[in-house]
Amino acid sequence: MASFYDAHCHMMNLSHPNLTAIIRRIYFEAIRPLLKRYLLYVILIPVVILVAIKYFASVTFLQAFYLLSMLVGGLLLILLLVFSIPAVREYMVSKLRDKLSNVMNLLAVMETDIGDCLIQLEEELRGKFNLDDGLVISGNGEKRVYDTIVLTPLIMDFALKNNRNIKQQYRVRWKPIVAQVEDLCLGIRDYYRHRMRYIKPKYGDIKPLFQIFPFMGINTKMYHSITEKSTGKNFSVTLESLLKKNFGDFGNDDSPEKRKENLMNVKWCDFTGDIEAIGSYYFMGIKVYPPLGFDPWPEPGIERDKVCILYEYCIKNNIPITAHCSPGGFIVDKSFKDFSSPYKWEMVLKYYNELRLNLAHFGGVENKKWPEKITSMILEYDTARSDYKYPNLYTDISYQGVDRNSYKKLKRLIEKNIEGEEKKRRRLLEHIIFGSDFMINLQDIGSYSDYLRYFFDTDAFTIDEKDHLCRINAEKFLYIS
Repeated sequence: MASFYDAHCHMMNLSHPNLTAIIRRIYFEAIRPLLKRYLLYVILIPVVILVAIKYFASVTFLQAFYLLSMLVGGLLLILLLVFSIPAVREYMVSKLRDKLSNVMNLLAVMETDIGDCLIQLEEELRGKFNLDDGLVISGNGEKRVYDTIVLTPLIMDFALKNNRNIKQQYRVRWKPIVAQVEDLCLGIRDYYRHRMRYIKPKYGDIKPLFQIFPFMGINTKMYHSITEKSTGKNFSVTLESLLKKNFGDFGNDDSPEKRKENLMNVKWCDFTGDIEAIGSYYFMGIKVYPPLGFDPWPEPGIERDKVCILYEYCIKNNIPITAHCSPGGFIVDKSFKDFSSPYKWEMVLKYYNELRLNLAHFGGVENKKWPEKITSMILEYDTARSDYKYPNLYTDISYQGVDRNSYKKLKRLIEKNIEGEEKKRRRLLEHIIFGSDFMINLQDIGSYSDYLRYFFDTDAFTIDEKDHLCRINAEKFLYIS
């Protein structure tokens, strides 16, 4: 049986992120755009009308102002009358209620113990889908069956903060990632230890639905460097020690199958809570998050040397890196915004073209240029090598499936950028990975099962194409197939 991969998700509680960063994200991505739109309607449109009346009609400014006042008053009266219609009022109120409900749902999940959250997710999926024969995706007379769901919870390093623009008296100046690592590992352990207490009474003695392989969060700025006097080269003892401790045995994996076997052999039920006991294969890969200050390609110097240590180690040991790549996110300083850009990562790939890299969110839905740039990078061909320039470059579609039309939009984006060439289409579809961005996606969707249902039900892609998105591509990126 095959596994279904959600290659971009999060498992965290309210103590892990900077709460001010969460509030800022909700404000900048949900509330501020609405405020800007309303200000445009309320201020700009009347001003435009006033100017138009003044210059295109033979009236004085005062007469134009009176005409505008009458027009605005009439529009307000119409709006009040429309809002007084019960059906319209109920629709508007329900939209607001749904948005607030989503935010409260997100906060409730983040307040839940991680182990119990995973158990509740399994209960939800077993209740919403008939899993007697596995997780089934069907259509056009075909179907694919998956017996497990692989989750890759991505740890985000919230440790580094830039507080120059924060005016309040007290602020978050550091947030050790150690607590998040400990809580996630304990949550994975408790899922495997305690799930049967809740699952067995309803569904019998069945194996876990989830296989969980977390990604370690790294921000190279948080690791000290020293300069070797004889060569003048900068190197980070702490960063190299961290990589060796958690990924040191990856170099012995002579095949993807061996890597998967070693990951599967981790005895999560025996984890004691002592993170010093964590070694190779507790983490599958590395997560970097530029909006929190990780610069993929700093200016030459100490910070550049540290990211080079990271990339060289990952290439040597086939360690996948997932990088946030959209204009939104937990941005703690405006100067960090461009760090997420695919143009920034192109600088990295010029030197490290073999890097196993996932530019997450497909550049985001807010910016048309970034998805197009990622597409061109994936399709870029090196005629001298007779191969694609970046063989291990992928992108995921996390958070892009929050409504039923998302995948049709994705299909149009793909077809727009491949110019009808089947070879390009095949190449691109072999480097896109399914992801949910759970639990962050609960800002815009009611549940995890809803997110999966939209993917299962869409007719934008064939069954074979969906299998690539949710299984084949993920396994290749993760170096386990």
